[in-house]
Amino acid sequence: MPTNAEDLSLIERAGRRCAVCQSGRGWRRFQLVRAAGREPVVLCGSCRARFGDDPPVSRPPAPAPSPGLSPAPSPAPEPAGGRSASSRKPRGDERRGDRRPDRLQAALRKLPGSFSTAMAARAAGLNHDKTLARLTELERRGEVRRVGNRWSTEQPPDALASAMDRLEARTTNLRIVRGRGG
Repeated sequence: MPTNAEDLSLIERAGRRCAVCQSGRGWRRFQLVRAAGREPVVLCGSCRARFGDDPPVSRPPAPAPSPGLSPAPSPAPEPAGGRSASSRKPRGDERRGDRRPDRLQAALRKLPGSFSTAMAARAAGLNHDKTLARLTELERRGEVRRVGNRWSTEQPPDALASAMDRLEARTTNLRIVRGRGG
């Protein structure tokens, strides 16, 4: 626990956050670590237990690489908010660069030509509503099509085949009679 006003002011300047894990929970129990030759560092109880008097922040720079090797990139300076670029959450535009593969489209490749929304949801590991919304979006883009209450990834039939299917659906009780003469 901070014992004097100086410790409290340093914790306040750190934004009531641990310098390692950025946690703000239980900030009144934070401790200051004053290592020799370094700035004081604010640590929560768990980081203090893990790192002791040698936290991984504000350590002196690593020794220079041996000659002949390319120099290692220097770490970026820490922004004013106290959070380094690696510890903060990426913003929306930064997340788009490393997108994960689309689970629904991967599942559609493995499904048979005709499938229900529930089958697609199970195969992709998504809930029904999200899968239905994504299938509707894929239908607008022309990647899948709705056939009754099912979905299909197959190409739509040409006009002649679809006309024959409609005719066959309407004429279930007809027999084809062949001529006698021939």
